[in-house]
Amino acid sequence: MMRVGYLCLQTALLVLGGVWLANEPGTVTIVWREWRVDAQIGILVLLIVCLVVFGITVYRSWQILRHGPMRLLSSHRLGRERKGYRELTMGMVSLAAGDASEALRHAYKANSLLNEPNAGHLLIAEAAKLQGKMALAKEHYEAMSQTADAALAGLRGLFEHAVLEGDHATALKLGAKIRELKKDSIWLLPRYFQLKVAVRDWEGADEVLEDAIRRKAVPTDRGKRDRAYVLFERGKSALHKGDTATAIGFLREANDLHPGFWPAAIEYARLLGEEGRKRRALRVLEQAWSWGGAFKPVAEEYILLEQVMNPVDEYKLVKKLTAVSKNDPDALLVLSEFAFEARLWGETRRHLEAFQEILPSENANKLLAVLEDVENDNTAAVDQWWQAAATAAGDKVWICTECHNQFIEWKSCCDSCNSFGLFKWQRPVDAPSTVLIEQQKVIPLLNRLDTKCL
Repeated sequence: MMRVGYLCLQTALLVLGGVWLANEPGTVTIVWREWRVDAQIGILVLLIVCLVVFGITVYRSWQILRHGPMRLLSSHRLGRERKGYRELTMGMVSLAAGDASEALRHAYKANSLLNEPNAGHLLIAEAAKLQGKMALAKEHYEAMSQTADAALAGLRGLFEHAVLEGDHATALKLGAKIRELKKDSIWLLPRYFQLKVAVRDWEGADEVLEDAIRRKAVPTDRGKRDRAYVLFERGKSALHKGDTATAIGFLREANDLHPGFWPAAIEYARLLGEEGRKRRALRVLEQAWSWGGAFKPVAEEYILLEQVMNPVDEYKLVKKLTAVSKNDPDALLVLSEFAFEARLWGETRRHLEAFQEILPSENANKLLAVLEDVENDNTAAVDQWWQAAATAAGDKVWICTECHNQFIEWKSCCDSCNSFGLFKWQRPVDAPSTVLIEQQKVIPLLNRLDTKCL
C-alpha cells in the first residue's frame, strides 16, 4: 500500500512539472558556430531527460554485456553449492538415522557437486564404516589425512580403524602423529593409554596418563588409581633390572597415590625392610591395613619384618595389627586362621563365631569342621560343617569385573581378557571360575587346613 501511494505521488509530481513547464513562457537560444537553435524551455527539458534516459540505458546494457557471463557462472556455481550442501545435509541426516546406503548415495552426490572434497570424504567414510565397508572407509580417511585442513579428522578415523582391527602397532604410530599435530587431543589420551598398557610400555603409559590427568581427560580418582598400578609395574620392572633405588621410588609414589593398594604396599615394605628401614616398612603395612581392610599377605609380611617365629607370638602380633579393625569380617577371618595355626582353639572359635554372625563363608565353615575334629573329635559336628561349607558363599578373591574370572593374586592386567585395572577384592557371586580352580591346585586358600598339619 505504501509503495502504491509513493508511485502515485511520483506520477502526480511529474504531471504537475510537465504542466508547469508547458505553461511557462520563454525560449532558449543555443548558438554554436554557424548553428543557431531556438527552443521552448519545456521541449528542451524533455530533450535533456530523453538524453539522460538513453545514456543510462546504454550504460546498463554495457554493464550487462561485460559482467553477465561471470554472473551467470557464479549463479550456476552457487546453485551447485546449494544442491551439494543439501545433499550433504541429507547424508548426515541419513547417517544419524542409521541408513548407511542412503547416506552413501547422498555423500557421492555431494562429493560431485561440492568443491570441498573433505566434506564428501568424511561422509562417505562414516557411511562406509556404518555399512561395514572398512576398506572404503580407510581409503577416504587416508585421503583426508593427506590434506592440511582435514588431516586430524582423517588420522582419527584411521586410528579408530586400527584399534578396531587390533593393530596396536599402527594405532600407536597414528596416536603419536595425532598428538604431534594437536597436543591437546583430549579424546585420544584414555585410548592411547590403553594401547600403551596393551603392549606393556609402562613408561609411555605413565607419561600419557599424567597428561590425561592434567588435562582432566579421566576422572581424578580413577587417574590416580590407574597411575598407582602403572607405577607398581614400573617398580617391578626396575627391580627386575636390579635398580632397587628406582623401584623404591616408584613403589613409594604408587603407595602414596593409592594407600589401600595392598600389592604395592607389601612390595614397598619388603624393599624398605631389605634396606634396613624397618620402622618405615612397618608403618607402611599398618597404613595399608587401616586403609584397605584386612588382607592376610599384609599380616604375613608384617610378621616377617618383625622376625617373629613362634605361632603364638605371630597371633599376638596380628591381633595388635587388627586393633584398628576389630569388627571387620576380613580381620576376624585372618585372626581365626592365625589362632588356629597357634593351636589356640578357644580364640579360633571365638573369632569364627563372630565372623559367622556377620558374613558366613566357605572357608570359615571348613575351619570350624577341622576345629571340631581336632578339639572335640565330634564327627557329627564335623560332617555338619563340611556340608555347610559345600553350600556356603565363597570367600573374597580377586575378580576381574570385565570377564568375571577369579584369581588368587592381584595383577594389573587380567590374564583372560587383558583388561587393565579392573580387579576387585570381593566375594564371588558365581561358582569359582576355571582359572581359580587351576590356581587352587597350587595355592590353597587356607594354609594348613588339613589335619595332617597338626
